[in-house]
Amino acid sequence: MPQPSPNDRAFSRMNAVRPAWTGMQRLGDLPGLARQVVLHAGPPFSGFARIPAAVRNSLINMVIREGWAGTHERAAALLRSGSVAIEPAQDHAVFVPLAGAAGPSTMLIRVTDQASGQAAFSPINEGMALCTRLGILHPDLVDHLRWLDETLAPWLSRRLARVALPLFPILRSAIAREDDCHSRTMAGSEALVAALLGVMPAAPGDETILSFLQGAPAFALNVWMAMCGLIAAAAAGTEGSTLVTHAGGNGVDFGYRLAGDPGRWHLTPAPAIHGDIDPRFADGSPLPALGDSAIVDILGLGGQILASAAPVRVALAHHLPPDPGNRPLHFLHGRLDGFDGPAATDAAKVRAGGIGPVILLGMIDGAGRLGRVGGGCVISDAATFPN
Repeated sequence: MPQPSPNDRAFSRMNAVRPAWTGMQRLGDLPGLARQVVLHAGPPFSGFARIPAAVRNSLINMVIREGWAGTHERAAALLRSGSVAIEPAQDHAVFVPLAGAAGPSTMLIRVTDQASGQAAFSPINEGMALCTRLGILHPDLVDHLRWLDETLAPWLSRRLARVALPLFPILRSAIAREDDCHSRTMAGSEALVAALLGVMPAAPGDETILSFLQGAPAFALNVWMAMCGLIAAAAAGTEGSTLVTHAGGNGVDFGYRLAGDPGRWHLTPAPAIHGDIDPRFADGSPLPALGDSAIVDILGLGGQILASAAPVRVALAHHLPPDPGNRPLHFLHGRLDGFDGPAATDAAKVRAGGIGPVILLGMIDGAGRLGRVGGGCVISDAATFPN
């Protein structure tokens, strides 16, 4: 009988994952993170001067939220000097959206493999206005971060302490309602909130929390990020495998890691995002690929399921490559049971054929003034996946 290939073995490990939202966890309680450190999306920066203004703003916000500095200037000085470490979130099994940041006090969504006990994490989605992912400085943002950690996170924890939420059934129901699970997550967000309220109904005094959740259509995205990161990382350490286990952009570089080479970030200049800039922000200059949410598309959701996500497909029609529905067949390795569809980007296939994932991303003003200025996609190819 022929032996399974390295990629078949790696994919089998991915396919064995049974993800559930099992609780909330403080970032500083994760191994090695009880120190002055802030996490960002994508691969590491080569130095403070290389960090785009939008990402720098979010790191500054997080330093102030942690109480290590009282002013933007002092926070920037601590980061520049190295007194506060700056590290990639994915190096710690944490997945941060766009220009976002996380610190030791950040409460994280914990998604656990019910088969192995391994876990991956993401901050709570911050809503639509006061968000580190937008890369802005705002006088009310730090207080909002504290509210997420100190009010919303305990509300979520009380429900998840009663019962873990298996994620594949909710994911498939969201896909059936035309979510792509990256740029469009409304159905998944509604389903997750309904599931939480089904465990424990709202109580008097919960009005602010319910209002926030009802106005956060991207609430599910951070859950899906942690879920996809957990599944992909299950293959790490499979000798010889070219399946991608980690991926993301930091606004300067795009990086990925392979199952067969788990300790190494493969880097390339972050590719441009093809999309429409909101006319209100015509003077903005959006950053190239940014965020750990790329893992959603790399694993097989987002830009790989546009055939079932008509609203996204129509909205991006002028920017998508030809035949986006069949494009994933060129580079995805196999059919993932939990997705009920193909999954797992094979970097070797992308290099050989020149066709890679379509990655759906928001466009963030690089100057850190305007926040999200539009949305679009990265059309990855062999140049995005160098050796």
